[in-house]
Amino acid sequence: MSESKRAEVRSGLLAEDLWEVETYLRKKGGSEFVYDEELDVFRFPEDGCFAFCEEFADWQRLGELGYLNF
Repeated sequence: MSESKRAEVRSGLLAEDLWEVETYLRKKGGSEFVYDEELDVFRFPEDGCFAFCEEFADWQRLGELGYLNF
Protein backbone atom coordinates (compact mmCIF):
# COMPACT_ATOMS: atom_id res chain seq x y z
CA MET A 1 0.00 0.00 0.00
CA SER A 2 1.32 3.41 -0.90
CA GLU A 3 2.23 5.95 1.79
CA SER A 4 -0.52 8.32 0.59
CA LYS A 5 -3.10 5.53 0.92
CA ARG A 6 -1.83 4.73 4.45
CA ALA A 7 -2.15 8.40 5.43
CA GLU A 8 -5.69 8.45 4.04
CA VAL A 9 -6.64 5.36 6.09
CA ARG A 10 -5.03 6.75 9.26
CA SER A 11 -6.80 10.08 8.88
CA GLY A 12 -10.13 8.24 8.70
CA LEU A 13 -9.45 6.25 11.87
CA LEU A 14 -10.49 8.01 15.03
CA ALA A 15 -9.29 7.37 18.56
CA GLU A 16 -12.90 6.55 19.36
CA ASP A 17 -12.86 3.75 16.75
CA LEU A 18 -9.69 2.26 18.19
CA TRP A 19 -11.17 2.58 21.68
CA GLU A 20 -14.32 0.68 20.71
CA VAL A 21 -12.39 -2.15 19.06
CA GLU A 22 -9.95 -2.58 21.95
CA THR A 23 -12.73 -2.34 24.55
CA TYR A 24 -14.51 -5.16 22.75
CA LEU A 25 -11.31 -7.22 22.47
CA ARG A 26 -10.49 -6.63 26.15
CA LYS A 27 -13.90 -8.00 27.15
CA LYS A 28 -13.23 -11.06 24.99
CA GLY A 29 -9.70 -11.48 26.36
CA GLY A 30 -7.83 -10.53 23.20
CA SER A 31 -6.57 -6.96 23.59
CA GLU A 32 -2.85 -6.40 23.08
CA PHE A 33 -2.94 -3.30 25.27
CA VAL A 34 -3.08 -2.92 29.05
CA TYR A 35 -6.19 -1.18 30.30
CA ASP A 36 -5.69 1.38 33.09
CA GLU A 37 -9.08 1.43 34.78
CA GLU A 38 -8.21 4.31 37.11
CA LEU A 39 -7.39 6.69 34.24
CA ASP A 40 -9.67 4.98 31.67
CA VAL A 41 -6.88 4.67 29.09
CA PHE A 42 -5.07 1.91 27.23
CA ARG A 43 -1.32 1.58 27.67
CA PHE A 44 1.42 -0.11 25.67
CA PRO A 45 2.27 -3.52 27.16
CA GLU A 46 6.00 -3.00 26.50
CA ASP A 47 6.47 -0.11 28.94
CA GLY A 48 3.08 0.99 30.29
CA CYS A 49 3.18 4.34 28.47
CA PHE A 50 -0.07 5.91 27.29
CA ALA A 51 -1.28 4.49 23.96
CA PHE A 52 -4.78 5.90 23.58
CA CYS A 53 -8.03 6.87 25.24
CA GLU A 54 -11.43 7.50 23.71
CA GLU A 55 -10.53 11.06 22.67
CA PHE A 56 -6.82 10.85 21.76
CA ALA A 57 -4.27 8.35 20.46
CA ASP A 58 -0.49 8.41 20.16
CA TRP A 59 -0.70 7.64 16.43
CA GLN A 60 3.02 8.08 15.83
CA ARG A 61 4.06 5.54 18.46
CA LEU A 62 1.28 3.13 17.49
CA GLY A 63 2.70 3.16 13.95
CA GLU A 64 6.34 2.93 15.05
CA LEU A 65 5.61 -0.15 17.18
CA GLY A 66 3.68 -1.83 14.36
CA TYR A 67 0.17 -1.64 15.83
CA LEU A 68 -1.06 0.16 12.72
CA ASN A 69 -0.14 -1.99 9.77
CA PHE A 70 -2.16 -0.78 6.82
